[in-house]
Amino acid sequence: MDSERWSKLKEIFAQAEALEPGEREAFVNEAAEGDAELAAEVKSLLNSRDETANILEANAFDLSKGVFADQTPKAGRTFGSYRIVRELGSGGMGAVFLVERSDGEFKQTAALKLIRNTVADAETERRFRTEREILAGLHHPNIAQLYDGGVSENGEPFFVMEHIDGRPLNEYVRTANSPLNDRLDLFLKICSAVDYAHRNLTVHRDLKPGNILITPEGEPKLLDFGLAKLLDEQGGEKDQTATMFRAFTPAYASPEQILGKRVTIASDIYSLGVIFYELLTDSKPFVFDGMSLEEIVRTITGSDPVRPSSVGRKGSSSAALRPGIASDLDTIAMKCLEKEPERRYSTAAELAADIRRFLDGMPILARPSTFSYRTSKFVRRNWKSVAAGTLAAASLLVGLGVSIWQAEVARAERDRAEQRFQDVRKLSNSLLFEITPKIETLEGSTEAREILVKRALEYLDSLAAEAAGDSELQKELAAAYEKIGELQGHPSKPNLGDLAGALSSYEKANAIRLAQPETPENLRLLAENFRHLSDARYWQGDTLGTLGALERSRQIYEGLVNSQSGDVSLRLAYLRILTELSQYHQANNQYPEAIAFAEKAIAGTQELSADARETREVFFVTHADLGNSLSWNGEQERAEAMMSIAVGGMEKLLSEKPNDARTRHLMWRVYMLASGIFEDIVNERSLEFAEKARATAQKGVEIDPADIQFRHNLARTNYRVAVAAANLKQSREALDALKVAETQFLALIEREPRNRFYRTDLGRIYTRAGLARRLTNDLAGSNSDLIRSLDLWRQVAEADPGNKNARRDIALSHRYLAENLTKLGEKQQAREHYRLAVDILNGLKSENSLPEVDLKLITELESVMAKL
Repeated sequence: MDSERWSKLKEIFAQAEALEPGEREAFVNEAAEGDAELAAEVKSLLNSRDETANILEANAFDLSKGVFADQTPKAGRTFGSYRIVRELGSGGMGAVFLVERSDGEFKQTAALKLIRNTVADAETERRFRTEREILAGLHHPNIAQLYDGGVSENGEPFFVMEHIDGRPLNEYVRTANSPLNDRLDLFLKICSAVDYAHRNLTVHRDLKPGNILITPEGEPKLLDFGLAKLLDEQGGEKDQTATMFRAFTPAYASPEQILGKRVTIASDIYSLGVIFYELLTDSKPFVFDGMSLEEIVRTITGSDPVRPSSVGRKGSSSAALRPGIASDLDTIAMKCLEKEPERRYSTAAELAADIRRFLDGMPILARPSTFSYRTSKFVRRNWKSVAAGTLAAASLLVGLGVSIWQAEVARAERDRAEQRFQDVRKLSNSLLFEITPKIETLEGSTEAREILVKRALEYLDSLAAEAAGDSELQKELAAAYEKIGELQGHPSKPNLGDLAGALSSYEKANAIRLAQPETPENLRLLAENFRHLSDARYWQGDTLGTLGALERSRQIYEGLVNSQSGDVSLRLAYLRILTELSQYHQANNQYPEAIAFAEKAIAGTQELSADARETREVFFVTHADLGNSLSWNGEQERAEAMMSIAVGGMEKLLSEKPNDARTRHLMWRVYMLASGIFEDIVNERSLEFAEKARATAQKGVEIDPADIQFRHNLARTNYRVAVAAANLKQSREALDALKVAETQFLALIEREPRNRFYRTDLGRIYTRAGLARRLTNDLAGSNSDLIRSLDLWRQVAEADPGNKNARRDIALSHRYLAENLTKLGEKQQAREHYRLAVDILNGLKSENSLPEVDLKLITELESVMAKL
């Protein structure tokens, strides 16, 4: 078979494989264009594929079984930190395995998706890598989560993702005989996942029930982003191709997909509409059994489906859905299934909002196609007949006068509604942008800010419901939601500690900004929004999502700076992003990367005016970050020099504005980093800076006891004081400070249970308490504290597998337990804890995520373990 014929065979096979079994034969005969031999070869391959169908099809992994059975990795083989348990399914492209963590950090099963580099063509490998890259940036409870990825020692690309033990959506609802409201609740969660993907510039392109699994707990999980495309900022796909033979499932594909046109968010909305229709009726809008390719295209692009209320549910004697309200569901479904993309819901969030209105008994916003619209469609299809009847219609104009009076009444009502709307708009802007800036840096203003946030959110949500089509109002809404997010939980400003609320507000703003035209002004606002979104994600424990948002912000800012190099404020905003990227890599033990970003930021500030307070602030804070990273990287002398610049500079800034809450917070942070770099080196200086940090935080709490930021700062500072005291053998002082810190963190956790940083810091407190008790020879008490810390670290690591610091802390807890057990004569248990510590540290080393100062620790622990 020549290469051209082989290529055509593969192309037809790939498209036919995506069809329902009953639709394949007609499609193949049509696509083969009379070549009976080619058609027979494709059908033979399809029959072989069907004979080996397995669990992968149900889980939406597009693989076929058996081609590389002799090369299948065996149980026990490791990929990164994961060990194969058993195969879930395999095929010509690769395989999927059930795996478990092999490093002992915590128990976790997952699904490992592996591609064979021996058989993968460029397109297959591109899809695989695209799926991995897309999943890395998507972190949503209803999207299967990516845990890890890389290339095996044999050159096989792989990634590890959440293992979903569930059933496809349509099978689940039919088997459970789910009532309508339960189906709608499931669909709302699916819309949330799709909307999240869209807001992260990803269109799925193959939404269907088989790609949505329902867990035993009843939670939907969206899978299989292998066909997904990244979107440009205006919602269209990047590197798009226009071809009839695109990979999708025709029963769920939009008219534009079928025709090979531009794929956008609207294409996914159409697919959601098909899924919604199927949930309502247990049947699809169109059935293609026995249809040719031409007939399928003509049906999808030219025929309207039967309204859901006219379709009898399987197993139901009723020919309609719930009487009296089914028309709203009809309207929602038919709006999704409009032929023209612009007539569908503009976002999955809008679709979900209308379903919620239906569930709440409120009027929906969607409206059925108007008579004039249906007439215009009829005219386009039958223009000759319509032209002949136009004269006869002229007599109908006499009825026009009747409607004039009605139009005048409606206009007056609109005017009154518009005035109320503008009043609310003005009030919300006044609350956020006139009153709030006057009080946000005033100490003791937390309670007032809480009231402002509550009232402003009420106004904003009412405005958002009316904002469609008003671009200026949408800009105002985005800015207002960002201001709300800042007040709720911005980590470096006085805030209310509502981290979940902050994330929600920033995401609302992000959705609006992504839909705005791509002007320099809008791009700048979008870049800043991604910066805020990264903070909110970080404090919610979403490590990979944090990096994704920071990188998006950096990329946008770099493009703007390159085109507007004279804009000082723009360059300063870009430098802040570099500083935050440095801080991100610090937090993940990636110190060379942290140093590089900090040095780049400092170099950039030196090109700006040294008199501007904002420039000085970035300059000094970044020096502190650089000093911290240098210390961890083993460059202590240079670290101390950088920290000296940071401390002196920030103390001067605080003296200029002693009542500024933001400056006080930054001063506290610099003192904390300064204390850290002298730990175990000059412990007296470490304690000195820790005490300064505590005094700074205590001052903030005294002035404004309700400010969560300073309460958190104070709790962390008590921990830092305890560390420095313990290093000076002041065990009683250390234990006292730790007890105070524990009480403070438990109160914070009670208020904000989802805040992973509170648990992280509490874990550190128990670790230090264990070490302090060891100094008093209380080994039993020490072990108790260390086990509590280990449990907390495992909780953090399980919730956020990308958190490198949590894994390092797990290793250190194992080390300290091993040392205690050795003293107690429990050598076998000690050896096991040493082994776990070494395995985890080696895993971090292989990922280039182990600090330079820890590299020698592996050798030390291996040496101690060998002597036991």
